Amino acid sequence: MGAIRRLLRHEAALFSSIGLLLSGRKDVPPDGVALPYAGPQRPMIIVFFAVALVEAGAFMLADIGAVGGTILLVAEIYTAAWLLAYLATSITRPHTLSPRELRVRVAAMFDLRIPRADIASLTRRKETHPSARTLVWGDEELVLAQNMETNVVAVLRRPVPATRPLGRTETVRVVKFFVEDPALAVRAFDDA
Repeated sequence: MGAIRRLLRHEAALFSSIGLLLSGRKDVPPDGVALPYAGPQRPMIIVFFAVALVEAGAFMLADIGAVGGTILLVAEIYTAAWLLAYLATSITRPHTLSPRELRVRVAAMFDLRIPRADIASLTRRKETHPSARTLVWGDEELVLAQNMETNVVAVLRRPVPATRPLGRTETVRVVKFFVEDPALAVRAFDDA
């Protein structure tokens, strides 16, 4: 039951992000620096969104019966809305760095808060990862890749707990993630 609750919370956060995007707001603390990561995925999501709209139009024209046509149309409209919400969430919920914490996220699906005092180093290091998955868990290592790439590495002083999207907890000591401007991330870390 906990996994279903987490999924429903994820969906609610996704769709509420459309409102944040339309109002021009982002989930960034007043004393924090936004570290956007959505840039590389934007074109792909926009293409998927357009395809979903075209498919929805095709289902309206296809003669597959009233019930079948309605089910497919609703599914395609939901898919298009979900893609728009995912893009909005990725834009309005960037990684953030504040005097208190580094916060790394994947849309509304994953949110890890690392206390600033627990970060030994934050460095630029571009790496390509073999997995196409966004979240990859290893031996006390977490990779949050965009298009199979990361460009910032946070090495922690001690292992910190990280909750997977469906609720299981792991410990991580190294976090590799992608930001659009890795120099800004390192500068913000060094300046504080």
